[in-house]
Amino acid sequence: MLSLVPEKEIENRVMLLQAELDGCNLSGCLILNNINIFYYSGTMQNGMLFVPGSGDPVFFIRRSLERAKKESPLTKLAPFQRFKEIPQTLDAFGYDLSRLGIDEISTPLYLFKKLNQALPAAIFSDISFVLAKIRAVKSAYEIEQIREAGKRHEIVYANIPDMMREGMTEWELGSLIICEMLRLGSMGIGRIARFNGEVFGGNICFGESGNHPCAFDGPGGLVGQSPAFPLLGGNRRLKRGDIIYIDTGFGYNGYYTDKTRLFSFGRPRREVVDAHKICLLIQEKIQGLLRPGVRPCDIFDKTYDEIVIPENFAANFMGFGENQVRFLGHGVGLVIDEFPAIAHRIDCPLEKNMVIAVEPKKGLKGIGLVGIENTFLVTHEGGERLTPGPDEITII
Repeated sequence: MLSLVPEKEIENRVMLLQAELDGCNLSGCLILNNINIFYYSGTMQNGMLFVPGSGDPVFFIRRSLERAKKESPLTKLAPFQRFKEIPQTLDAFGYDLSRLGIDEISTPLYLFKKLNQALPAAIFSDISFVLAKIRAVKSAYEIEQIREAGKRHEIVYANIPDMMREGMTEWELGSLIICEMLRLGSMGIGRIARFNGEVFGGNICFGESGNHPCAFDGPGGLVGQSPAFPLLGGNRRLKRGDIIYIDTGFGYNGYYTDKTRLFSFGRPRREVVDAHKICLLIQEKIQGLLRPGVRPCDIFDKTYDEIVIPENFAANFMGFGENQVRFLGHGVGLVIDEFPAIAHRIDCPLEKNMVIAVEPKKGLKGIGLVGIENTFLVTHEGGERLTPGPDEITII
């Protein structure tokens, strides 16, 4: 039997959104993005969700209306084929369509043009930040899903040493890890909010592969199977003396944890051990600052001022060469890259029950990428870890 989102959960989310719409002087909003449709309806069907400033949402569904009736607690479900049907239905319910919010980040231009044609009198405003901010603060139900993801994620990592053998490729190890995640109930798919973002399994890197140039917006390098599929891992074979960098997300019932661990095939070099220790020190520093009211930009600046710069650690920190990114962590939830990022320009204060992945990492020339990543819950006492397991380098 499928585990459905509780009705009260959907009701609370809709109420939060309606309060934000009221504060923005909007009469309603239109949601077309799959993730946000699921968040506010409890089902992921092909359609469009209208949330009024007050009253019950209307879910316009192309496919599958039958499944939506089974999975969603929403009561106003309407089949539709053309956008011109939308105003007729909403007018019949008496909803005001004069000032509408829309997620400009995830709504394709051609769909927006169709909406504009169907609703020519409506004035549209961007609510992408509103939607991201609401989803960033997790409910008790959501935290429960993420905790369970973290527990299962750790079982995967505990079994990784037994998967390794000299001469295997990154792709082979990645395949074994994915199979283990699926066996433990992972969704398999990795969902990314960023436009054109793709992830498959994670980053499985032997040695210097962790520093390979990569288009993905993260510190880890990737080779992949071909230029058309620069994901998971390549054909680099494992040999004695390699460090093994493994960064994966585990999705459970819609929600993710994000985690990185470092392994060494044989005793690691001194520079690997030293760099990893500094990454652990940075993680500890950030964990203590993950409290309500603290601004991500202040966490970023304090970390650089108190550890990264004094330790002469800035070169190739958070990625080797052009892989270097300007963040130290990111939100996690229904996608792996949620709001907020721990970055210099993010000044919106943290709130209790935000979930943040912290990932200090360092590229070492000729060696690879070292570091750590764990997923934390923002609390008044600092970050509570949701990804159990040892942080130290595991020697194989």
